[in-house]
Amino acid sequence: MNKAYVAFIGVLATLWIITIVIDVVITLALYPSRFGAIASLTESQSANPQIPIYIIIGLPEAVGLFLPPYYFWAVWIGLVTVAVIIFLFVSLYRSLPRFENSSLYRISEFFAVNLFLSYIYIVFVGVIGHPIKTPISTGPQYFLSNFFSVTNAGLYEELISRVVYIGIPLFIYYAWSRRGKRSPSRPNDLPWWRLVWGGGYKFGKPEIVVLIVSSLIFGVAHAGSWDVSKIPQAALGGVFLGILFMRFGLYADVLFHFSVDSPSVVFINSYGDPLATSSSTFFYSLFIFIFLVAGLVVAVVYLIQLGRLLERRKRSVLIPVGSAVDSSGELQDRNSGERSVTCTKCGSRNVSVLYDDLFMCNSCSTVFKKAQ
Repeated sequence: MNKAYVAFIGVLATLWIITIVIDVVITLALYPSRFGAIASLTESQSANPQIPIYIIIGLPEAVGLFLPPYYFWAVWIGLVTVAVIIFLFVSLYRSLPRFENSSLYRISEFFAVNLFLSYIYIVFVGVIGHPIKTPISTGPQYFLSNFFSVTNAGLYEELISRVVYIGIPLFIYYAWSRRGKRSPSRPNDLPWWRLVWGGGYKFGKPEIVVLIVSSLIFGVAHAGSWDVSKIPQAALGGVFLGILFMRFGLYADVLFHFSVDSPSVVFINSYGDPLATSSSTFFYSLFIFIFLVAGLVVAVVYLIQLGRLLERRKRSVLIPVGSAVDSSGELQDRNSGERSVTCTKCGSRNVSVLYDDLFMCNSCSTVFKKAQ
């Protein structure tokens, strides 16, 4: 990847980290004093009925399974906050060796392009007379319910969306396919934790189908609390979340989801946060503007990469039978003497040219440069 573009994403990643750290700090400052209020909110049987353990189905409404004790959700918000902190450290640790192939790199890219495309869509549906109706109300009297909703969604919705509609179906499919014809994208091993943690998936036909279906279900599920105009925008977000879950793991899509939802409430003083000020509101507005502009840049880069990938798809480099590794780390055909490229991570023979000296492994999705 172009060094200037990588540096550009590095700046976005730094701004994203700063924002999510501030967001977590504000959440930690608010949480202890409002623990009892959250418990009371979920206990109320009037304006705010008890919130059940629920699952998302392919319909606008969710299905409630059972009602937990009144204090469950208050404890849960604390667990979500702790999980976000741990996941942030995991992302930073795993992103240090190779930033270009890291979760932090993709989260920053996806955050920007998702924000940009969402803004374009919101403007479009507004122009045609079908604006998205938000269920989030402004004012101090609504802050607690808003705070609970956006903090809870980052982890809970990922467990009932990505785990239920990606992790479990693929786990079952891989187990079933062991008895029949082997799926090219199926991993060699099948650890039980793949069900929940995700990560390390190859993007073959079964994985892409599951990704699309889960994103559509995620989009339709938002029609109940929002409206039908929300479906395409939420489905797009589901695609980004699904890719992060499959490529890196649960920690990456939880961070992405939390960073999309939570700052919009805790930074803006009009939502009633007692810690929010005009300065924090201005910071959030500036943050959004920067990422909107960055999203346009990322969208253009994605279109260029897609065009080059389609143009050079036929230039896939397959390692011939009877090849040997030379001193440069490349494989050389013993008969023809022609050099081929192998994945620097898994050594796969199936490598596609993205452009110039940049390649992508079709087996493990690693993007790497050809050895000189």
